[in-house]
Amino acid sequence: MLNYFLVGVPVTFLIIFSVGYVFHEIVAKKFFTETIGPIEREKYIVPLIALAFIFYCLIQAYLLHIFYFFAHASYGWGLTKTALVFGLLMGFFWEALQGGIIEVATFKMPGKVFWVDSGYHVLEGALTALILSYFYMIFVL
Repeated sequence: MLNYFLVGVPVTFLIIFSVGYVFHEIVAKKFFTETIGPIEREKYIVPLIALAFIFYCLIQAYLLHIFYFFAHASYGWGLTKTALVFGLLMGFFWEALQGGIIEVATFKMPGKVFWVDSGYHVLEGALTALILSYFYMIFVL
């Protein structure tokens, strides 16, 4: 189990952090700059973003084990289905429900930013769990 955390979490972090950069800074940069406007920082605080993603990967890695144990015993789900459902839920709860809606409520930010950014993060949650499930399969199962 230790190798799952020592190998799976850093690799997952590097992939998710890189994909997030590509999405936010290349693919959707113009959209975010034009729609968010003056509340967006000119330069992001990258170490703080990285810290959040490290916590996110650690939390997902820890909870995936519990979620898989329960889903497999209760529903007979395999690891891939469990990871996909778990990851979508994590993406929804981590970003869309908590962060996204509150950002729309507290900042002068258009609702379409919520849909684009939160939609991305829900899918990112699924990708995170699927990557972690690969390492879980190797080191735990």
